Amino acid sequence: MFPGWTVTAVDERMRLVRDAAGARYDDLEMSALVQRVIVTGERRRAAEELAKRWTPLTPDDILQSPHVLVGTVDQLVDDLLARRQRWGISCYVTFEPYLEALAPVVARLAGT
Repeated sequence: MFPGWTVTAVDERMRLVRDAAGARYDDLEMSALVQRVIVTGERRRAAEELAKRWTPLTPDDILQSPHVLVGTVDQLVDDLLARRQRWGISCYVTFEPYLEALAPVVARLAGT
């Protein structure tokens, strides 16, 4: 599960998709399942705590993964925009317990 969450692994999966899709690649909508959303002003500390439980991952892996969102609302917005730029991910799915935490991020991205 976790090894696929690293930047290197996501880059490789996106390369495989791009190669397989060929000319149809621009018609695809990329999505990611967000496993954890933590809105906090102590981004690094939260990532370090997760890394203790998710031992294959480093705090940097966690902060860069499209499958985890950790930080302030502004940081999460910036992260989502950066991930869209890098990987073309424009659709995110998460679990119900994280919807309330993610709501201000969605509102900001929607321009409200």
